Amino acid sequence: MTILVTGGAGFVGRHIVAQLAGADEKVVTYDRDYSQPAGSGAVAVQGELFDLPALVRTLADHDVGAVIHTAAMSHPEISVALPLTTFAANVEGTLHLLEAARMAGVRRIVNFSSECAYGDQDEGATVHESACPRPSTPYGVSKVTTEHLGRVYSQLYGLDVVSLRLTEVYGPGLRMPEVLKDMVVAALRGETFALSHGAGHRFQFIHVEDAARAAILAARASAPRQGIYNISGGSQVTLGELAGLVRARLPGARIDLGPGHWPGWDRQGPFDISAAARELGYSPQWPLERGLDSYLAWLREHPL
Repeated sequence: MTILVTGGAGFVGRHIVAQLAGADEKVVTYDRDYSQPAGSGAVAVQGELFDLPALVRTLADHDVGAVIHTAAMSHPEISVALPLTTFAANVEGTLHLLEAARMAGVRRIVNFSSECAYGDQDEGATVHESACPRPSTPYGVSKVTTEHLGRVYSQLYGLDVVSLRLTEVYGPGLRMPEVLKDMVVAALRGETFALSHGAGHRFQFIHVEDAARAAILAARASAPRQGIYNISGGSQVTLGELAGLVRARLPGARIDLGPGHWPGWDRQGPFDISAAARELGYSPQWPLERGLDSYLAWLREHPL
């Protein structure tokens, strides 16, 4: 089966393409900007999601059997400043993809959603997929909207859309602002990472290799019964606990955190990922300690 990856030149997309190509799978990338993907089995197509004829033609010409849709404006804080741009990229772009898939006869679409779809939840309770979404940013609203579009296209047109609510992704190649990356990069540079708040705020980090593998498993799953799946790295830590892990690996790291939660960031309990294990075959392979060690080694070789 040929798999097309939208945003294949992006952060998670590159890792998905590399895993597929490394397994000698047929993979096509579809990106606004041209970038030759790694792996001899990968084909790069330059195009816009809004160019419906080009997208349909690409799906048909390459006999695409499944699409992993990662292309998006991906940062909740940026969406607060750019709500219209975020909604156009995430919602209208996804709508064009679903329509192209319907026209080309593609059935399986893996839609990248986010933990931001949930918004604030009870920190003392496990978060199941049945929890009521309460997004707190335009980005979160856009992700909930793509999930609803996937559900409607599945019900009305027979598409098989699977949405993945991923937690905080980190790892090699990340360029966007992200707290784990920013903390370890500052430590490696000998700089101080300082926040006046947030030591008690809880995060669920997932290594990019796990995020990519979850997407591929979702694309291949024979009969997923849920339309939405939680995907995390399997653990939750406070920002203060993360700082302790970094200091243990980089003695002398200057990390100054104030108490309490991080204002404006969602507060959530640990994700239940049992449905993804049961129906997709996903379980985390990169616990935080292993992922942090690997990421630090990579950053030493590829300083930002």
